[in-house]
Amino acid sequence: MKVTFVRHGETDWNSQGKQQGKADIPLNEKGLQQAQKTAELLSNMEFDHVYCSPLMRARQTAQVICEGRKVPITYDERISERDMGEFQGKRWEEFDTRKFWDYNADVHYEKAENIQDFYKRVYDFLDSLKNKEQKGESVLIVSHGGVFAPVSSYSGRSRKEDNLIDNLLANAQAYTFEL
Repeated sequence: MKVTFVRHGETDWNSQGKQQGKADIPLNEKGLQQAQKTAELLSNMEFDHVYCSPLMRARQTAQVICEGRKVPITYDERISERDMGEFQGKRWEEFDTRKFWDYNADVHYEKAENIQDFYKRVYDFLDSLKNKEQKGESVLIVSHGGVFAPVSSYSGRSRKEDNLIDNLLANAQAYTFEL
């Protein structure tokens, strides 16, 4: 199965370097333009299924990409962004982001989602996708930068031990792999 993963377009918090996590923030004007450009880049690709995070920024991106396509969008909480808890709204430099995204550190925070629990959640989605879909089908996933870390390691592009900070996708960037 061919899978195309797209990170949502830019939000105001992205442009300010703030951690969004579960905050339901819409795309800004630049983000809408990015989503449109990605839609144009993917216009020749057909998708049998589209899965999307239920958070607004991902939903808006998926809606732009799927405009005019006859494929429904399925929203799945398992591919929503990592819960940033006490770090939500903070800028990258305001806390130890390397440790936060270090799979082996396995830190349990007061409110933020544990990274190994986060990976397990996303891997569960990918496992179910792999077991459900048919060979030869094409799938679009629209989600978040943080979700790309487990997607990247699951697909073999990186390892769990690789830090997300070293392996980011830009807003509205696409990554295609075989599952």
